[in-house]
Amino acid sequence: MKQLKKVGFLSLGLLVCLGSLETVSQEQTISQEPTKTGDEKVDGNQVPQVTGEKPMSFWMAQKLDHSKQILESLTKGDFDQLAKSAEQMQVLGRIEGFVRRKNRDYQAQLRTFDLANQELIRQAKRQNPEGAVLAFNQLSTSCVACHVMLREGVD
Repeated sequence: MKQLKKVGFLSLGLLVCLGSLETVSQEQTISQEPTKTGDEKVDGNQVPQVTGEKPMSFWMAQKLDHSKQILESLTKGDFDQLAKSAEQMQVLGRIEGFVRRKNRDYQAQLRTFDLANQELIRQAKRQNPEGAVLAFNQLSTSCVACHVMLREGVD
């Protein structure tokens, strides 16, 4: 019972954080609709390409959408959707990693993100809600740390 209360409080906290991030993403004027031309499939997922029409903030918005899906899946106990959303998040992280490959600080942040995401996928496949919540917390923490670094101008 104590474990479920901890999971509930952690999920509520993450929901509040994601709600705040949604406000930020709504203030950006970006198109979230992928175009039909120029997109490609990576690991079986349709992935839009970075262009002048789809700047890096597009990828942040996509990752935010996947993180919302992850939280929803956690609250519903939908481990199949949880794994799928985390796998899609992993693909987006790899694309961003390629785009920012010359930034060593970003690469270090991306490695932390990737490890947390891999753990999230592993826990989803094990259908372990406590482990998945912990991994999602680590994933969220890595996102915030990276965004702090980027806002401080380390690019």
